[in-house]
Amino acid sequence: MSKRRRWLTSLPVLLLIGVLRSEAQSPTTSIDIKQAIDMALANNYSLKADSLNNPIAGYGVRVAKAAWLPQLNFSSKAEYNAALPSQMLPGKFIGEPDKDLIPVQFGTRYSTGASIEATQTLISKAARLQVDAAEMNTGIAETKHLLSREELVYQVATAYYDLLATTEKINTTNKDYKNIREIESIAKAQYESGVLKRIDFESLQINAANIQSQLDQWQTKYDQQLVYFKYLLGVPANATVTITNELAGGPQSLQSGGTRLYEREDVHLYRQLIASKELELKMIRAEKLPTVNAFARFNYQSQYNKMSDALKGDYGYKSSTIGITTSIPLFDGHRRKNRLNIAQVELQQLQFRNEQQQQLANMEWVSASETLQNNRKQVLITQQNLELAEKVFTSRKALYTEGITTLIELLDAERELSQSRNLYTQAQINVQTSLVNAHKANGTLLTEYRNSL
Repeated sequence: MSKRRRWLTSLPVLLLIGVLRSEAQSPTTSIDIKQAIDMALANNYSLKADSLNNPIAGYGVRVAKAAWLPQLNFSSKAEYNAALPSQMLPGKFIGEPDKDLIPVQFGTRYSTGASIEATQTLISKAARLQVDAAEMNTGIAETKHLLSREELVYQVATAYYDLLATTEKINTTNKDYKNIREIESIAKAQYESGVLKRIDFESLQINAANIQSQLDQWQTKYDQQLVYFKYLLGVPANATVTITNELAGGPQSLQSGGTRLYEREDVHLYRQLIASKELELKMIRAEKLPTVNAFARFNYQSQYNKMSDALKGDYGYKSSTIGITTSIPLFDGHRRKNRLNIAQVELQQLQFRNEQQQQLANMEWVSASETLQNNRKQVLITQQNLELAEKVFTSRKALYTEGITTLIELLDAERELSQSRNLYTQAQINVQTSLVNAHKANGTLLTEYRNSL
């Protein structure tokens, strides 16, 4: 996808983020789960930081490849010899045969020099394998970033449905409060006419107060969940955000017929880590092979006893060397052998963990798919039960108004209706959350699940 197309695709999300960041007093912005996921992927700071591992890995490849490019170094020196060294020479060599040895000073007071050296690696299997390892690390970094994106989608989706569940709890509790107030209104007339005892009327008022308290508790929980939800989206905590009720409009099933457990990013990551460790073993073994480098060196040095002679060319000389060096490791105190043993044990660990991860993926898929099927059945059961509870409550309320049934029977019917409503709502939420878990287990959160929203 071109940069222009990516920019145009992300433009709606960027505009929505700008609206949320404008000011806390702005009108409330309502978002659905697809918008929430897109915003989190575009704006979550943890994901942004994690995405920087990709260019870091890319630069690592350049660092490894730099070993095959010519290396050019410049060095210089300036020395002052406060005490010139002496060398003992036989006296007969300097015209004093009667003396066995005579100290003779060598060197000059000042010495300056500069050199330029260019080197080029010709043969080095270890350096070549380091390039392969760096390129493999780019793939590992990309897989880890995909895992971070997948985890963020999962967190946003579950946080969204947690908010939706609490919202439905608030709506259900509001309905319960409305029903209890209607009952209280009927009971008040009966109490004033002497049909209902005072203690029964007061008990009814206590129930209404308890429902009001429960409603406040649900609202507090919703506010806390909303703050965490906005944190995942990467928007300010004081941004005015609400979620769209999507219980009826969300995805209901997996789109693909078969499983994709082998393509899960966590399973794929272990295959990459195993390949990387195998390459590390080759790199360690390659260190015992010869390394051949070519070099070219140019030196200029000047020696003199007076500072006034520093710029005179008579005291300087040049030298240059071109050659090839070969390095063959012979003995390193068994360091390479022990590193090889460590890498082999670590490879076995990765292989065991890879098998465990595949078993875990299979277990998660079986559990998630079975849970999804059971939750779908629960939706049908609780829906039928809710319809029956609504009929029973309506009938009980009419009978109580006529004085045929008791207040206790009416309150029991109201509690049954409230429980049925909660169970049906929770069953709908469970279908959506279990669908998220099924896509996560199948490794299709970033593909099929996002496309189905």
